[in-house]
Amino acid sequence: MKKMLLLLLLIASLLRSSAQNQAISGKVTDEAGKPLAGATVTIKGTTLSATTDENGIFHINTGPQIKPVFTISFVGYESFDYTYKGNSNFTISLHQDTRTLGDVIVIGYGEQRKRDVTGATVTVKAADIVKKPIVRVEEALQGTVPGVTVQSVNGMPGAGLAVRIRGTASINNNNDPLYVIDGQIGGDISTISPNDIESIEVLKDASATAIYGSRGSTGVVIITTKLGKENKTRIDINPWVKKEMIAKELPLMNAYQFAIATNAQYATTGQPPAFSDAQIQSFKTNPGTDWQHALQDKPWVQNYQVSVSGGSNDVKYMVSYLHLDQPGLIINQWYRTDIARANFLIKASDRLNLQFNLTGSLPHNRNTWYQGDITDPFAEAYAWDPTSPIKDANGNFILESSHAALGINPIAQETNGLNDNSSTNLTGTGILTYRIIKGLTFTSNNTYSNSSNINRQLYGPGTSTYLANSSNGFALQNTSGGHSFQNSNYFTYKGSWGDHDLTVTALYEQSSGTGYNNWSKATNLSTYSLGYYNLGLGATQNTSSGYSSQALQSYMGRVEYKFKDRYLLNGTIRDDGSSVLTQKYSVFPSAALGWIISKEDFLASSRVISFLKLRASYGVTGNQTVGAYSSIPKINVGGVENATGYPFNGNQSAVSIYTPLGGPVSTNLKWERDNQTDVGIDAVFLNGLITFTGDYYYRKVTDLLYNLTAPYYNSGQNYQINLGSLYNRGFEFNLGATPVSTRNFKWTTSGIISFNTNKLLTLNGLDNVITSNIGSAQSGISILKVGMPLGEFYGFKFLGTWKSSEAAQAAVYGNKPGDSKYLDVLGTHTINATDDRIPIGNGTPKYTFSWSNDLTYGNFTLTMLFYGSHGGQIYSGTLPYTYGGLGDARNATNAGILNVWTPQHETDVPTFSPSSNNYINSSRWVFDGSFIKLKNIALSWHVPQQWITPAKVRNLEIYVSSQNVFTITNYPGYDPEVTNMTNGITQGLETGVIPNPRSFTFGLRAGF
Repeated sequence: MKKMLLLLLLIASLLRSSAQNQAISGKVTDEAGKPLAGATVTIKGTTLSATTDENGIFHINTGPQIKPVFTISFVGYESFDYTYKGNSNFTISLHQDTRTLGDVIVIGYGEQRKRDVTGATVTVKAADIVKKPIVRVEEALQGTVPGVTVQSVNGMPGAGLAVRIRGTASINNNNDPLYVIDGQIGGDISTISPNDIESIEVLKDASATAIYGSRGSTGVVIITTKLGKENKTRIDINPWVKKEMIAKELPLMNAYQFAIATNAQYATTGQPPAFSDAQIQSFKTNPGTDWQHALQDKPWVQNYQVSVSGGSNDVKYMVSYLHLDQPGLIINQWYRTDIARANFLIKASDRLNLQFNLTGSLPHNRNTWYQGDITDPFAEAYAWDPTSPIKDANGNFILESSHAALGINPIAQETNGLNDNSSTNLTGTGILTYRIIKGLTFTSNNTYSNSSNINRQLYGPGTSTYLANSSNGFALQNTSGGHSFQNSNYFTYKGSWGDHDLTVTALYEQSSGTGYNNWSKATNLSTYSLGYYNLGLGATQNTSSGYSSQALQSYMGRVEYKFKDRYLLNGTIRDDGSSVLTQKYSVFPSAALGWIISKEDFLASSRVISFLKLRASYGVTGNQTVGAYSSIPKINVGGVENATGYPFNGNQSAVSIYTPLGGPVSTNLKWERDNQTDVGIDAVFLNGLITFTGDYYYRKVTDLLYNLTAPYYNSGQNYQINLGSLYNRGFEFNLGATPVSTRNFKWTTSGIISFNTNKLLTLNGLDNVITSNIGSAQSGISILKVGMPLGEFYGFKFLGTWKSSEAAQAAVYGNKPGDSKYLDVLGTHTINATDDRIPIGNGTPKYTFSWSNDLTYGNFTLTMLFYGSHGGQIYSGTLPYTYGGLGDARNATNAGILNVWTPQHETDVPTFSPSSNNYINSSRWVFDGSFIKLKNIALSWHVPQQWITPAKVRNLEIYVSSQNVFTITNYPGYDPEVTNMTNGITQGLETGVIPNPRSFTFGLRAGF
């Protein structure tokens, strides 16, 4: 027995030795038998690999494996697994990889092969989404989709991003795209974890978006969430932590510089010095308070996600949970959320499929309401007195200062003021798909959503509200919520005969939603120690409530026809009826043509052009994003609670409740209509080595919805009207390539550039409309002007300062050397708001661009994304207040004031002379907003499979990354990407906006 055992061991040892010394040769060719040089041959489950030479030949040592499995891969071809059968010098043929073109994508109420799509549609896959540690879904679109601008408008935790598809389509209504989540139209993307997304389809042209009719004019983003895979139970975890910080600060003066500059200002204006010589000398050793640093925080952001997925032939499932804890960049500010999702797909029979998706989210936040204004703590911090300590010797906040900003100590305001929000969001979707007969199916998609929110505020001692008047301190609770229901029912027929393929879809859809709110406020509380939980402590209490309801009903038909697998036709017509408009119903048609030229005989055998498609489309979409009851005259309610009642017989104590008519309404309120033409080309070269997509579009929007302010004699209130028209036109290009692909190294790259111009065509006979904009610092800075783009700035043209050689000319205007100099538009020798304000800049960029790179060496991958914008300008409401002499800013805090004009040093920084007018609405504060950012860089390590397989680990990836690594820009403010923008008019405006953080992330992705 022992001899037999020794013999077996000897044989095994010889076999193992033989296998280790066994060298195998083979050849790799294409389908035509031509050799493929540079193909990679890897022994599966090992790190052993080889590369084919110019004749397609490879040589490889098999190592310990007797019958290895070879994985052969080459750019543009499908990977192939070959099990070695003992024969040497074998040949393996690879097939051209057409899977990407053959991918099935979601197009709304159906699916379609990517190669057959006739509209301008782009897909972002799950593999691309997980490359970045993102918090919001919109971040997955930044720099990845041509024609789509994704702007990180502020750095507050939990803040959404501004997404614009092919420019701005509406004046002051919502320009964000329509989000469709698993068939739910208008879904809330803040309730989705990015890791739960299977794919994102971006529909850009009207032929693609017309299926959504009245809601598709701003583009459509279709999000499909994940399901489990058949016969595979998987557990995936994705934890990461991120360190955030403000990347750039304004160049503010220290206490010594501030004291000198303030004394110089007062000397110019004839006031006594603010600081004595002794005080100034003491500031040499005491730099004072750096309010920017004192307010800021450098938080750790934490994100944890786990998911379990799997299934059988009859049932597939995916369950996930996410927790995010995101403190803010300033103190006492945070955002937290928990998101849970459960998706199930049940094959009830050969004909019936049932799908159930349930998701819930619990977001909470504190002090994230700031829209950007000079009274916000962040804005007060860069305008506050650096000679003032934060607290006195007893540890109490020093609330006010005699210098610089008039407002309250920003640290006290942010510490003592509370604005808390808590929400509960639940959404359930049920999808029934029944195959009636061969080729004919019926689908019913039903979604119910319910949300509730409570906002609690407390502004007592130590806040600006209380400081101005202690009786104005308050506590507030506002409860709001609502629910919505959507029912989509459609039949789909798919048939083929000979060279013909036909798909027909017929839809009936209805949706409705209601909202409510209950508002309660108590002022002058007897004690603030109980926070906002006992409003009964207030000397006065006010309450109000509201309710709204609206509905939409739709019919849609679509035909998709294909002839000889190369000639494509798509036609859609949708009829929408909305409860919020006077003209309830409107029809939205579209048509598109496509020609797959590479299928023609003259290109079918081309080795250069692997795929080539031309497409053209025209369609009409709409926009009805106005509030409920916008077309119905309203009645105001007055009375004692808001001091707007009428007294009887001169008796002020006897005040009536009265119900006067509200402001005017439009008697003919109708849809915005977006008419769009698109011509595009899709091409693949050298079997996928190079890809290219290009589009030209022209979109004209008519019957623009605008929130017009009525004259004071007619209530002075805002009301919705249809006002004028505008156009957007542009080009967008996407070029991708794999410049290098060897055994150990692979580099893929993609460049995107999108050009867009827009122009306001008409304003119903008006030449211009001056708008009020955002916050106290930006009143009247924007203008709607016929013939000009949206986002136009309006004000005085700043020409620098009057120089000593211009003293006589300056005197004509009542000025003297060192004073601000402005353009006299009409030559009247006076500068006034009526005659001398003109367009002074525009916030709309001429083009945006991105460049992404993936470099893989062995098990390491380096990913980089550069993103930029060019041609847009920024009106800064931040910088004027750091130069002082304006409203709430009595003295300058910006070190730039040290370069003020003097007779010996004649600069363009005006003096504080009483004769000088430092207008805030001036081109002095308009800057070039162009920038290039390294938005993301990440290095990941895929732990070798043979290391983790024994531990039952499917995959393990460890990564580090950084976001907003650097910015190249001439903009002197915090961040050229941030803005107060709320609509198409206010593009490019910025006042007191918290910038986007620079961050460093550490994380892993593991699968079991």
